[in-house]
Amino acid sequence: MTGQPLSLQGRTLRMARAGTLVTVGDRLGEGGQGVVHSVTIGGAPYAVKWYRYAPSSELRRSIAALVERGRPHRAFIWPIDLVLSDELAGFGYVMPKMEDRFSSFAQLVSRPEQPPFRVVIAIGRHLVSAFEALHSAGLCYRDISFGNLWVDPDEADVAIIDNDNVGLDGGEVFVWGTLRFMAPEVVRREAAPSSLTDLHSLAVFLFYLFMHGHPLEGTRTDLSYSWATSSHRSETDLALRHFGTEPVFIFDPQDHSNPPRPGDPVAVWWRLYPKFFRAVFERAFSSGLSDPSGIGRVAEGVWRRALTRLADCVSTCSCQASVFFDPDDPGLRCWNCNQIPPRPQLLELPGCSVALSPGATITSHHLTRNRDHDTIIALVENHPGRPGELVLRNMSTMTWTMTPQGETAKTVPPDRRLGIRPMSIDFGSAHGKIVS
Repeated sequence: MTGQPLSLQGRTLRMARAGTLVTVGDRLGEGGQGVVHSVTIGGAPYAVKWYRYAPSSELRRSIAALVERGRPHRAFIWPIDLVLSDELAGFGYVMPKMEDRFSSFAQLVSRPEQPPFRVVIAIGRHLVSAFEALHSAGLCYRDISFGNLWVDPDEADVAIIDNDNVGLDGGEVFVWGTLRFMAPEVVRREAAPSSLTDLHSLAVFLFYLFMHGHPLEGTRTDLSYSWATSSHRSETDLALRHFGTEPVFIFDPQDHSNPPRPGDPVAVWWRLYPKFFRAVFERAFSSGLSDPSGIGRVAEGVWRRALTRLADCVSTCSCQASVFFDPDDPGLRCWNCNQIPPRPQLLELPGCSVALSPGATITSHHLTRNRDHDTIIALVENHPGRPGELVLRNMSTMTWTMTPQGETAKTVPPDRRLGIRPMSIDFGSAHGKIVS
């Protein structure tokens, strides 16, 4: 393989399908495979990845196939055309330029203070939806890791880069993944990356997002590395053991051999969440480790439902800390004051109940059970004149009918507010009931 010069700036490349000539601009970054530069097409910013070495014809065909398919979800920074040069051998591809508002996922999880719970949950839901769309298209990502997933915490948005890793399930493998995110069977080289191994990597990623640590790195892991010097076991051998042949979840309900390290914040984060949410991780890192099938692994739909329910549990403690209230787990204590938070008023709807706390939203999903979590129907706000009380603002285009207990029915036009108290509400597309 012949190395290519990295001084692409100022060179002219030709888009293979469109035939458009583009002039290479500033270098944005580089990695083991290639270098990324800015380009402008039709006045809009794009980026070009040019391979450092002459890549295989199989990789070129694979990326051309991705171009033909089109991106499965808006989160993917997807190849839109191959680019060629009359001066250089090899090729590259052009893609949308990732906006400056995005930062690496590693920066997010290393922050001393994480964003609000609702933001973190929305980030998780967007990640799950993106990979669900990818897998539904018969594709797998193969290298879900910190380097490839970026986030805008202000908008709760995600961007997924390096999509030349993507390929068909069962297709030729160009990348095996990043060790700490690899499924055990991939670490052991008993299976190639696939949509099923992606599910393990996604679960690891979500664990980092919510628990701020790795699900398989506990006290046993640390001890084995300290023994490595005397036992002459290499770090490679130990990594194979911890992530491949003998992985043990740090919160495994049956196997307590690898608990969190003393003082590890991951143990504090774990206790914040309701039992139903922790149970999904327990499944992902118990049966999900030993049974690499669609039955053993946690599918995206399971994560999506768990994250939706978790968002509906966000509440506020009397000490003003943000907490979770789950009607099935009412004894969950506040992480800040260690008291059991007061029970919030709940909006009960067909199929769900929503804790009514400042910032809570009722979306199209709540009323029609679709996947539209962005169309806000109602918003919970602090009462403008009565501290400690809440109101529900009508954010929809329909007039509601509310019937408070012991009162006559009243209408709530769009953008009007109603004081939250026990009542029934006709939203038009669904009926709900507020209970204390």
